[in-house]
Amino acid sequence: MDTEEAGQELRSGRIVRITHSTDADYELFVQWLSPGGRVAALTGDAGEQVTIAALRREVEVNGSRYCTIRTLAGRPVGMVKFFRIGPEAYEISGAIGEDGLWTKGFGAEGFGLLIEHLFADLGAHRLQFRVGSHNRGMLDMVIRLRFFMLEGILRDRQLVNGERHDLLVWAMLRNEYEALFVRGEWESRPPAGPESSETNPERQLVREMLTNYLRSGVQTSLTAYQPETVG
Repeated sequence: MDTEEAGQELRSGRIVRITHSTDADYELFVQWLSPGGRVAALTGDAGEQVTIAALRREVEVNGSRYCTIRTLAGRPVGMVKFFRIGPEAYEISGAIGEDGLWTKGFGAEGFGLLIEHLFADLGAHRLQFRVGSHNRGMLDMVIRLRFFMLEGILRDRQLVNGERHDLLVWAMLRNEYEALFVRGEWESRPPAGPESSETNPERQLVREMLTNYLRSGVQTSLTAYQPETVG
């Protein structure tokens, strides 16, 4: 935790702003992310024992950065976290700390501000996050906002309160961010991933292999969620 950065504002929106987190904020995070805490977490933090020492270790060892979602008046209502997973690639997560705030739009705007910070300020090319299939509130927000593309489903990846749940992987690329957040092309969605015209022979071969594999009718992690298999 950089004491010089603590509390500094990164981005401000219509109803919330995001700032670097303070020591007092970390104490709130521990409460929100505790196994008994009712929190709309994006990742597996909920259901695991979280301590301030663990958060500090994550910052120091993994380079994770925690930011606080605050109302414009300064009240902390949630948190977002990001860490680098590769060149210009980041994984993000977050939470809204109180039940009554889940449907107020704080999380959606705070998440959007983090997206803008990473793409516009840090030059990100790719963002990804994971959400458990048990997390209905967060899934509802993600599906409703349509910021991210569903890239895959990790079967039985999460264990929460003794029950196994699928983990859904979502991502956004820079061209998608620019279309939505910069040019405001919300009605016409940007192209899904890389252009279909592939000039690299090896990559084209791999694309054809996977295309033919999927066309053969094999089952994938998405099969259980297809209309014909959901009943």
